[in-house]
Amino acid sequence: MSRVLVQCSALAVCWALSMSGNGLVFAVEGGADWPNWRGPQQNRVSTEQGLVDRWDPQGGPGSNLIWKNEALGGRSTPIVMQGRLYTIVRDQRGTSHEGAKIVCVDAATGKKHWEHRFNVYLTDVPDTRVGWSSCVGDPETGRVYALSVSGYFCCLEGDTGKVVWQRSLHEEFGLLSTFGGRTHSPLVFEDMVLVSAVVIGWGDSPQWGSLAKPAHRFLTFDKATGGLRWLKGTKIAPYDTTYSTPTITMLDGQAAMVFGSGDGAIWALQPRTGERIWHYPISRRGVNISPLVVGDTVYASHSEENVVGTTMGSLVSLDGTLSGDLTDKENWVQFEVMAGKSSPIMVDGRLWVVDDRAKLSIYDPQTGQRIARKALGTAMRSTPLYADGKVYLCTNNGRWYVLQPTDSGVKVLHKLRLAGEASDGSPIVSHGRIYLPTSAALYCIGDPDQKSAGDILPIPPAETSANEDPTPSLVQIVPYDAILVPGDSQAYRVRLYNSRGQFLREVPFEDVTFEVQGGGQISQSEGVYLAPNTNEHQTALVVAKVGELHGTARIRVVPPLPWSFDFDTAEKVPLTWVGGRVRYVIRDLNGERVVVKRSVLPIPRNPENKLGTRSRLWMGPTDLANYTIQADFSLTQSEESGRTPDFGLINSRYTMTVRSSNKQLRIYSWSPHDYRAFAVVNFDPKPGEWYTMKLRVEPDGEKALVRGKLWKRGQAEPKKWTVEMTDDSPNRTGSPGMYGNAQEAEIYLDNITVYGNK
Repeated sequence: MSRVLVQCSALAVCWALSMSGNGLVFAVEGGADWPNWRGPQQNRVSTEQGLVDRWDPQGGPGSNLIWKNEALGGRSTPIVMQGRLYTIVRDQRGTSHEGAKIVCVDAATGKKHWEHRFNVYLTDVPDTRVGWSSCVGDPETGRVYALSVSGYFCCLEGDTGKVVWQRSLHEEFGLLSTFGGRTHSPLVFEDMVLVSAVVIGWGDSPQWGSLAKPAHRFLTFDKATGGLRWLKGTKIAPYDTTYSTPTITMLDGQAAMVFGSGDGAIWALQPRTGERIWHYPISRRGVNISPLVVGDTVYASHSEENVVGTTMGSLVSLDGTLSGDLTDKENWVQFEVMAGKSSPIMVDGRLWVVDDRAKLSIYDPQTGQRIARKALGTAMRSTPLYADGKVYLCTNNGRWYVLQPTDSGVKVLHKLRLAGEASDGSPIVSHGRIYLPTSAALYCIGDPDQKSAGDILPIPPAETSANEDPTPSLVQIVPYDAILVPGDSQAYRVRLYNSRGQFLREVPFEDVTFEVQGGGQISQSEGVYLAPNTNEHQTALVVAKVGELHGTARIRVVPPLPWSFDFDTAEKVPLTWVGGRVRYVIRDLNGERVVVKRSVLPIPRNPENKLGTRSRLWMGPTDLANYTIQADFSLTQSEESGRTPDFGLINSRYTMTVRSSNKQLRIYSWSPHDYRAFAVVNFDPKPGEWYTMKLRVEPDGEKALVRGKLWKRGQAEPKKWTVEMTDDSPNRTGSPGMYGNAQEAEIYLDNITVYGNK
């Protein structure tokens, strides 16, 4: 049998094509790369053989410990591609310079090739949860993509670490800084890279995509340029944030992206368009596991309250070929299966599920009947790995197992305890080496003299040819979202897709009728939009009509500084504010018009304001630097609890906040950690009193001077700064914005100005 290595980017999978007497089969040549945390088949299964089944973390001769790197310990599951290992870790822990970094090392030796460092900012994530997500590699280009807890999203050259492009998804699109650090891992599909989160962006009506209302949404970018293709998601007002990584597969010949959503359902969307295929409500909280797809069958679990009855947790099997609402259409469901962190895997035709208490259950995938059960520990967060006829896993409290499937259940081949080490990331295998991430180190396990060999892989599912459905059903205009300055231009492309979400063709401009709703104009012959050359904050919707179909693209036009907002004649807050509409309204107050950040209390809660009581708002581009933001504010007081809200200004990714409960005025870059960049003074705000707040950031070489003032409105501005700090690891740019925590009482705002420093 001859083997020829082939790289296929469609599912971010490396396959090797070979001929045999039985026709075409797929095989791995001498081991396989592991380009995403779920592996080349997106199911945590490897076809490699000759792997070790025991090791000693203390090292030494015969220990099967090839290398150990304490600098690479953390939560992230590593990936391996083209001889290099990539992971995300904390950088300079516990110091004023602490941040995060993507690290590339030699997969065989652990020797560092390069690292790409970035700050942590605009988030409440604790330091122990930095690096929650995992990198993803693109076998076609060798590039690597990563998303940080701060919404920093980047594309890097895999061999050098050079930045190809980067985006700030919190500031640009309104990604929610997720609960405790929950961060999705990107996923490469064809010429796109996909990420998701709860998004509370700009655009308050269906015309604009209703993106000001919170929903779990996907952002799909051109993997080469970083231009946004589409932004769509699931139901409005989700229960929760999640970190479920989608499985991209073929269901009945249709490309589908299957994932757990923040709205508590399992969803399938078309990955090229974001159009919905089906959904299955399962939980009253977000679903964090990554669904397992075997053929056309989808398996998923969770550990929260079920949508049916009062039990907690369930395991379900679904027919992925269906469409629409799959409520009551499951193949089978088992309730009280508390598996909400570790994703299910298929082992020798049996479904293995490790619940949150580290109890392994083995099920018949056809009937859902449990075959065997075994206690492994007390907590489970990572997902097992199936390779070489064995299952490798590590519980959250560091209990390592090598398990062998048997007819009656499972046999323990090897176990040990990594004392004091937590396991959140999952073990992977590549080219005969097993990699285990823990909170203390990254371990490379294997026999250095053993050469791995690959077993035969199943033929990947085929997609029905687009020729069978050549009728256009959807117009996509790209980029979908852009921010411009007055007089700037944006070129567009128009693409057609059929009802199954398959790309048909790019449309020549002579076959497109363009229209602009709002300011500006567009060239009919070249598809280039020209923003109006006026000093206003405004929006425009570009409409591309092809026959009876049309698609839209959104534009924010934001002028250079200075800006001034007094709201005397405004009916709503500017549409250009990311996270502004819905959370903030304009109201008459004692003869003047002010902006109000609404509270969700009293009951009944406002569902549109869900996940928005403690939130950030951004006003413009992310490349602004060396400026000052100022605003008047007044805090109300809850009649029920007597509590007063918090309010702050954002400048270059620094925040100045009045913390009412602590009676403090703070400046910080990363709120939970005062060892980073932090300054504080005592301040006890009086409810109903109007104050003026001012925040200035001045970059100075390798430092930034961050200074703030606070005084009663109407009084003379004090000459001295109220609070200030110098950051030796500076944020140099960032969008102006505001922070507010209006859980129980409202915040009033007026006279907002942003201007360059003199």
